[in-house]
Amino acid sequence: MSGSPPVSRVRDPYTRRILSNVQGKDPLRILARTPRRLSSLTDGLSTRQLRKRPAAGRWSIAHLICHLSDTEVVLAFRLRMAIAESGTPLQSMNEKRWARHLGYETANIRERLLLFTVLRSDTMRLLRSLSGSAWSRYGVHEERGKETVTRIARMYAGHDVNHLRQMETIRKQILDR
Repeated sequence: MSGSPPVSRVRDPYTRRILSNVQGKDPLRILARTPRRLSSLTDGLSTRQLRKRPAAGRWSIAHLICHLSDTEVVLAFRLRMAIAESGTPLQSMNEKRWARHLGYETANIRERLLLFTVLRSDTMRLLRSLSGSAWSRYGVHEERGKETVTRIARMYAGHDVNHLRQMETIRKQILDR
């Protein structure tokens, strides 16, 4: 997986921050490990604890799991579009609207974690099946512009790292009380 510009040359602050989470790391390894990490971060926590917000207006572990399962649906679609129809537009998503309108408050967290795990397994199967040239196929994200399959994989791995860190912090707060 190569072909992405150095993080230091990325202009968008969000993209730079997310990509910095995987600088010098293997994004496929990160993507593959995330389901196990999520499982360990939720192990032993009650539904009430999973739904505990760290502060007003901040997402709980439950919210973050719902968000990750929804973004995994988006990842699966974006990858397929970029691979099969290189150059295709990729729509952005408004995570706050998704959380508000897609039932994050009442979702069955174990089911959402299972959904994430199944989808991620299929995403990994697809990524591992790609030939060298497929990694340079791309979509055009409506906010970030051209994103190769390599960049998409790196972005989602960095996104995983970002939210796993948030969950680690929340879990520690819950267990330290």
